Amino acid sequence: MLALLAVSGCRATEGVVTPAVPYTILDGETSVLVDGQHETVGDVLAAAGVTLGEADSVSPALAAPAHPATPIAIDRAAEVTVLTLDSATTYHTQQTTLAGFLGEIGLSLPPGARLLADGQPVAAPETHPLPQHLAVDPYKTVIIEDGANRRALRTTALTVGEALVEAGINLAALDSVIPPRETALTPDLTIVIARAAPYRITADGQTVEAHSGSTVVGQVLADNGIALGPLDYTRPPFDATVAPGDAIEVVRVTERIDTEDVAIDFQTVYEPAADMEIDTILEASAGSPGVLQRRTRVRQENGVEVSRAPDGEIVTVAPVNHVIRYGTQIVVRVIDTPEGPVEYWRKVTMRVTSYTAASSGKEPGDPAYGITASGAQAGFGVVAIDPTVVPFKSYVFVPGYGVAYAGDTGGGIKGRFIDLGYDEGALKSWRGTVDVYYLGQPPAAEEIRWLLP
Repeated sequence: MLALLAVSGCRATEGVVTPAVPYTILDGETSVLVDGQHETVGDVLAAAGVTLGEADSVSPALAAPAHPATPIAIDRAAEVTVLTLDSATTYHTQQTTLAGFLGEIGLSLPPGARLLADGQPVAAPETHPLPQHLAVDPYKTVIIEDGANRRALRTTALTVGEALVEAGINLAALDSVIPPRETALTPDLTIVIARAAPYRITADGQTVEAHSGSTVVGQVLADNGIALGPLDYTRPPFDATVAPGDAIEVVRVTERIDTEDVAIDFQTVYEPAADMEIDTILEASAGSPGVLQRRTRVRQENGVEVSRAPDGEIVTVAPVNHVIRYGTQIVVRVIDTPEGPVEYWRKVTMRVTSYTAASSGKEPGDPAYGITASGAQAGFGVVAIDPTVVPFKSYVFVPGYGVAYAGDTGGGIKGRFIDLGYDEGALKSWRGTVDVYYLGQPPAAEEIRWLLP
């Protein structure tokens, strides 16, 4: 399909502008339309900006009158590059056969030379179509070294491989040639043939006799179609040099990942709950263990395990915590006592005992005899408590005992434990448990032990 280009113009007749009838230029696959009035074919081409090469032809001729009804056809000359040993020349020609072109440029072949048209030998120039590249290839003398044999060969072969075929030299599959067979032949080139040498290769449980023209382990294996996996290695090493008859061992290496699932204990966490009253507890989540997957990389060489190494671990199932909510809401209530109604903000059931100054472990006459931790004198109305459970130096109410001052502590008073003080000679024995009411206003939140032991 022709490409269509247009060059605009117009024609005026007696003051009226009318569209001009276009001239048509056929330039190979391109069609160009040119408007206007032009006298000659050359004028039309100039108006279209078309330039001609030295060997291009035009029909009608450049000086011929131009007429819109007669297309102008341009026949572009073909381009041929001629290569000789010492030059490369480009020609433009209207010839259509190789013989006509050779006659046109006056090229004669030297004795023993041959023509290559677009890389292929030319048998009959008279019938051969015009090529784009033409090479004059004379005879070349090369040296072939085959072990201890050395000979010269005069040939018109294009490549090393063709020269060896022409010389009648047979090569085994693993024999190597330097330079390679596909190398272009040049004058005085030396071709060296390296015959494959024997090797003994052990791989995949088998030992075979192999041959290669190489002396490098990796290339010997490649010549015999033995490939290595990403972890495989060889003895001697892959890049080591070997001599004919040497043994080469391929060590096949595989790795696998073994996994072991280990239970992850869940944790018990306590969450404060402002919507629950102090000393109330609610289980919000029962909790469940997680799963930890431990990975071990196992390495095997030729099917035998040689090592194990940790390869990381990942939590496949996350543990769910055991969540316990505890109340932080304080409600002040009133309790009737023998001294009258009093407000309390907490009630705790505790183990109870009783004591006097005489049971404190100190002898009368000791300066500290009967002196409590707060400095108050031991006796009725002073009780010993764990200050992490009952605010120290606060007041409590114990039914059956009364209002008391939490002014004493002791090494054996831990957790929910209260020891009721009595005057000497008036001890009343207490055992079991008793409710203890915390009187007065509650302390600051950071001073309250919300979860009692």
